[in-house]
Amino acid sequence: MTKPNKLTLVYASLTLAIVAVVIVVATLWQQAKPQDLKLRFHPYVGEQPLVLHDQSYNNPGGEGQFSIRDFQLFISNIVLDYPASRFNELESYHLVRFDGNTSFGQIVVPQIKLQKLRQVLFGIGIDAKANGSLIIAGDLDPNSRMAWNWQVGYKFLLLEGTITLENEQLPLVYHIGFDQSYTVLNFDISNNNVDDNGVINFKIDLLRLFEQDGINYIDMAKMNNVKFAPDDVQLIANSFDKFIRLM
Repeated sequence: MTKPNKLTLVYASLTLAIVAVVIVVATLWQQAKPQDLKLRFHPYVGEQPLVLHDQSYNNPGGEGQFSIRDFQLFISNIVLDYPASRFNELESYHLVRFDGNTSFGQIVVPQIKLQKLRQVLFGIGIDAKANGSLIIAGDLDPNSRMAWNWQVGYKFLLLEGTITLENEQLPLVYHIGFDQSYTVLNFDISNNNVDDNGVINFKIDLLRLFEQDGINYIDMAKMNNVKFAPDDVQLIANSFDKFIRLM
């Protein structure tokens, strides 16, 4: 068997090195290209995926089981932070719905550089300036189901369903709004959080809306209708800062 000479080995090593460099350069070039950023929200009830209409879940604060027929949420004012710059999305008002054919809701920020993305910020709800106006921007529509009126503003979160007790069934209605409920969240982003398709996955845990102190939970059967009572609204909105997290 003929042994490869030194020139052949050098040539082979050089070829492999060139191929490796080309792969690295191509990868970096691909990462540097603008592409759509997809913020993908997956609704859960604790560790169980939310299934509208057909699935029942235990009342976290008392007796009975509940089911959800509608869940909608406003996400607004998306900001992307980089080491030396910041991107603020214009007309950044997104109504995320969970009644479609997919198991998640999604916001697409078109043609963004994802390389070196360090932080994503957004608000739950509508900022006070937009909430108190009749402007139409993004998904804001003063004639939509998510609007109360120009004095009160929008429902930031809509959650509706039923809770079944031993001898009765009660409606669940949570319409959470008011300026003081607006909550800004920020998430530190690493390369592991953004997949090759530009997707960042978030988990929304509905049970956390009813969490009071990490141990005790609101009894949904006793507080099954929350709309205009400021104290009850605030009790739910206090959990806005912990019911969305990175997956």
